[in-house]
Amino acid sequence: MIPINVNNKEHLIPRETNVSQLIKTLEITIFGVAIAINGGVIPKNNWSSTILQPHDNVLLIRPAQGG
Repeated sequence: MIPINVNNKEHLIPRETNVSQLIKTLEITIFGVAIAINGGVIPKNNWSSTILQPHDNVLLIRPAQGG
């Protein structure tokens, strides 16, 4: 298991976990979600090929409603 931070909360995940697997594990609806790792946005078509590394900082961004 490796530690990562998701929106400033530590999680332990198996080694070789990719972004798509993380989304499934956290049970996050992917509609309208953007993901950044260590400050860089990861395009959705790269989620399955992007392997998370120990101590990565993952930011899940959702659009906000309001006016």
